[in-house]
Amino acid sequence: MTGNKLWGLVGICRRAGHLFIGFDAVAALAADGRAKQILLASDLSEKTAKELRFAAEKHAVPLAVIPTDKEALGALLGLQKPVGVIATDDDGFAVAMQKCI
Repeated sequence: MTGNKLWGLVGICRRAGHLFIGFDAVAALAADGRAKQILLASDLSEKTAKELRFAAEKHAVPLAVIPTDKEALGALLGLQKPVGVIATDDDGFAVAMQKCI
């Protein structure tokens, strides 16, 4: 996996308004049937990961664990807090992310 390519893609996705950050936003996106790809940090709690896996399976959303911890993912997004989960609602970004993973 080319991490830099994935991070660049995530940045573009965010600027385009198609990136959802955090459990509540991603869970709501999946429940609405609008999530196209969910990415989990490698150190996400098992309980949280299980809930998101259930939502992803229920709504047929691809889900992947990326080799980045919550602190690093938050920093890559320019946030001062850890981020355990992100998702996109755009088919093009989803396909591109899947190619990077």
